[in-house]
Amino acid sequence: MIQRWGTLRLGVNSIRITPKSVFGKRSIHVNISLSQKKSLKDSINKEMPTPGHNHSHMNTAAINFTPNITYKDLLLKSQNDNNEQLSSKEHNLIDLAMRLRCTDDMTEEVPLATTTQSKKVEMASNLPFNVKMVDKTFTKKLTKQELIQQNGLSMPILKKYYIEPYLQLTKPRLTILVMLSAICSYALSPTAASISQLLSLTVGTTLCSGAANAINMGREPEFDRQMTRTQARPVVRGLITPNEAYSFATVIGTLGVATLYFGVNPTVAWLGFLNIPLYSWIYTSLKRKHIINTWVGAIVGAIPPLMGWAAASSLTDPAAWVLAGLLYAWQFPHFNALSHSVRTQYKNAGYVMTAWKNPTLNARVCLRYSLLMFPLCFALVYYNITDPYYIIDSSLANLWLSYWCFKFYWQQRYNYSKGVINDKTKFNNGMKLANMFARKTMLASVLQLPAVFILAILHKKGRWDWIFNKDQLALKP
Repeated sequence: MIQRWGTLRLGVNSIRITPKSVFGKRSIHVNISLSQKKSLKDSINKEMPTPGHNHSHMNTAAINFTPNITYKDLLLKSQNDNNEQLSSKEHNLIDLAMRLRCTDDMTEEVPLATTTQSKKVEMASNLPFNVKMVDKTFTKKLTKQELIQQNGLSMPILKKYYIEPYLQLTKPRLTILVMLSAICSYALSPTAASISQLLSLTVGTTLCSGAANAINMGREPEFDRQMTRTQARPVVRGLITPNEAYSFATVIGTLGVATLYFGVNPTVAWLGFLNIPLYSWIYTSLKRKHIINTWVGAIVGAIPPLMGWAAASSLTDPAAWVLAGLLYAWQFPHFNALSHSVRTQYKNAGYVMTAWKNPTLNARVCLRYSLLMFPLCFALVYYNITDPYYIIDSSLANLWLSYWCFKFYWQQRYNYSKGVINDKTKFNNGMKLANMFARKTMLASVLQLPAVFILAILHKKGRWDWIFNKDQLALKP
């Protein structure tokens, strides 16, 4: 029946049938009760073909608009005003007309009799509201060039089409994290550097990170379009083309490397330069090929601490690699928990991630690297970067992260055990808990990393010597 007539749509208390050829573009609007709607859906479902066959789609969304004033009310009002009584037959005819009606009526612009203003219109007597055809000239979306030609390069247009898209192209939150990790590593280095070196390190690291992110977005618009969390990116929305993203990345990447080379030193400049292709080419390509991409991406995150340390000290110091190890290990609890929450999106977009390829391994790696944070923090004390009290403070932050990682891993281990994975009820209930533990783990990682670095800066070796030395001098005779 549906294939012969056309499209059938069920509303809250009505149905609408759009025929294929009998009535052209008109539709039949029929009011029904809730019980009739349920009965109709049951009967249609029985006649629907089996899955896999070509059949029409039934949309059950309530799309039709029912005005407060119906045609029936208007007609009854008109009859009552003329003091005419309606017979039962006339009532039935009106009721039938209201239940089965095709119309494409529109109100026409007619000057009101009481005014000379031709802009005012008189509503048609058979329609309870004003109906007009859509003017496509007003609904057409203007391009960026057309808007600039019409309105000029005003500040709102400049902000919407240039400043905000290019800023989003750099992934500002990720770029800020990269920059802060380099600055914290610089702050922990034993050798002091000048203010100009610190500013050059900040600016150069930010520009290099933004360049890598811009290339990454320029390469993946077709894949980002399939994920909810990346659909708003500027290249996906068409605000910036991939070539424009590459040009922008070339400019800021060149400026970033030059700033590091002339403002800091060649070692930091080379590290910043190498991190751009490592992220935008190797890591981005591996995301669609193998789960090892996560381990390669962790190397990208471990390089900024090396850049910060090399700005003032030598990379031969083992403490530099301890700080790099902290950033390397931290990324697994953070990213593995985050990817678990969007694992279906990654799978549908074609990204090969551990979260959906091997969920148990994903949680186990998350726990494994959270435990690695303990000896890495202890190593900062061993290499005389922090005082011994840092062991206590850092252990509290690491224990909090490890606790949620363990909860996440233990729940996933239970979910994919033989007795649960085949039981849909137990598995679904277990996945709800795993999703909650993954969110807790991700949030804990966001707070744990700043806590570890801030505590390390506060416990830096010799940080509070000036207070204790002052007290000792006062006690001397």
